[in-house]
Amino acid sequence: MTETSRIEVPPALAPHEARTQLLRLSARAWLRNHATRPERALQLLILATILGFWEWFGRRADPLTFAPPTKIAAEFVDMTRSGELPRALGQSLLALSVGLALAVVVGIAVGYAMGWWTVVGRTLDPFVSALYVVPIVALVPAMIIWFGLGLTSRVLVVFLFGAFEILLNAYAGVKNVDPYILDVARTFGASRLDLLRKVVFPATLPFLFVGLRMGASRALKGMIVAEMLFAVTGLGRLIIVNAGAFKMSGVLVVALTVAAVGILLTAIIQSVERRVMRWRG
Repeated sequence: MTETSRIEVPPALAPHEARTQLLRLSARAWLRNHATRPERALQLLILATILGFWEWFGRRADPLTFAPPTKIAAEFVDMTRSGELPRALGQSLLALSVGLALAVVVGIAVGYAMGWWTVVGRTLDPFVSALYVVPIVALVPAMIIWFGLGLTSRVLVVFLFGAFEILLNAYAGVKNVDPYILDVARTFGASRLDLLRKVVFPATLPFLFVGLRMGASRALKGMIVAEMLFAVTGLGRLIIVNAGAFKMSGVLVVALTVAAVGILLTAIIQSVERRVMRWRG
């Protein structure tokens, strides 16, 4: 074999170098799949149109009733530098995370129990239906009397806002499992635990993730409602303070911050859904 025909074999990469290169390739693939989609260009066009019209209208509107994006951005920088916005955001996220976590655990557990055991479902169904239609806002004054203005009341409001959507979707998912599939699994000797873990749980995942998205959005609304009614802490307090001072730019900064939190929550749930339900393609 001549020198010119010799094939050069690249040296083997070290484990940490291979991992780094794999992460880079994955990041590039993600950017190609998400940043180059046709709908991204359309979304950016819609966003630019909305911001342009917003800026045009905001500059001509009464500053006491509206604010353009440029003024909102400047206010966001001021509130961030002063620490006012990060401090309120941290207080709100604490109540939201604890309340939503409790709503997820209790909602899934009770929903699965109601769907799996007929006696439990028939017993709890009227109570769940009654509590679901009760306006939670009407109970907030009672919660203030019972638990005060601290974290406990806010967590409870967030929990009540988010739990029922998760519970009802988990319940509906279990009830909609095909009985024929359960019979086939029993024929092959599956125990009740195997049925619940290997048949019912995968079949209810679409219902469950819908419930999680709805429950998270309602929990976020519950967080703001609680804080606005308590008016002592968090993003809700910032809304009340800025609205009372007719500072529309501050109100819109908080509103957009809440929207960003909601988008982040939805993105996290969708990311988990894609990882858990890869079999759906």
